[in-house]
Parts: sequence; structure tokens; C-alpha cells
Amino acid sequence: MAFDYATTGLPDKKEWRAAAEICHAWLTENMSMFGPERIARFMDHQPVTAAKLIMENCGDWSEESVTLALLGPAKEAVLAKDSAFSDRAKDLFDAMLEKREPDAAMQRDMTRLFLVEGLSTMNDQMINRKRIDAHHQTRWKILRGFETKFATVKGENPALDKIFEATLKDSRATLQALDNAASKKKPSL
Repeated sequence: MAFDYATTGLPDKKEWRAAAEICHAWLTENMSMFGPERIARFMDHQPVTAAKLIMENCGDWSEESVTLALLGPAKEAVLAKDSAFSDRAKDLFDAMLEKREPDAAMQRDMTRLFLVEGLSTMNDQMINRKRIDAHHQTRWKILRGFETKFATVKGENPALDKIFEATLKDSRATLQALDNAASKKKPSL
């Protein structure tokens, strides 16, 4: 099974299709060890889901926020010299990199991207983990960072906030359950 933008349910917009294809190519080049099927699932569960979450939960979503969501880990492609992306998408990414001062709309989009990308991370890396691995403490650090930042943006996107808050709770419960199980296994002296 290979990734096919036509099956995502997203509108057939040139810039969005390009963003998804660039993300897919980046994943294929940098994450080839997972194979085409897992990369296709990642595309559907991460950037495509992030884009849909913005569109479904934010009545005033912007096209550039969907573009950047679809670029996933390949966002730097918007800065490419001959990029097919809009100046507004480039400006939004520059604001995310703190290379420019965001206007109110960019700030709103940056918050939404934080929320949907955080949801992707928690669903992929935290919720329903079955064991502690070498990255367990890093996951705790990421979760605490999400909790801290969420406290500063909560209330700006009520529909996304509700989803994010529930996912934070589930992530914390999963990581804590792993810690609790590990502490029970330690021999007492």
C-alpha cells in the first residue's frame, strides 16, 4: 500500500497535493527503514489527520496552515528557492522559526499547528505504549512541554483544546502506568 493523496478526502488543491507529496518523499528518503506501508500509514495518521483536524475544528482555518500541516517534518521545503508554495505559507514558516514577527493570523495558525502536531506526537509516541524504552524520559519531557505551552494557549481554539486536553490526559496516564509497573518490578532491599 502506497500513499495516495487522492484517497485522503482532502480537496484537490495543487499546493496541498505538493505539500503531501514532499512530506511523503521526505519520509521515504529519511525513514525508509519503515517501508512504504508504514510510511503511508504515517502520512494518513499524522500530516493528513493534522490538516483535517484544523479544517474540521477551526471555522476560520487558513490554507497556509493546512499546507504546513501536510508538509509535516518536511516544512523547510516551503523555503526552497523554487518552491511552489505561497508567500503567505513561507511567511508563516518564517514566523514559526522566529525569523519574523507573526501577525495575529499567523499567531493563530502557529497555535493550531502546535496543537495538531502535538496531537500527532502524543498519539504516535505516548498513548498505549506497552513498555519503557530508552526514550521514555524524553517522552515525559515532551509531554511536560506540551502541558506548559498548552496552558498559555488554552481557550484560543475551543474545539481543538478539548481534543488536546483529553490527549494530554491519556498520554500522562500511559507514561505514569509504565512508571508504576516498572517500580513494582524493582526488587526491594
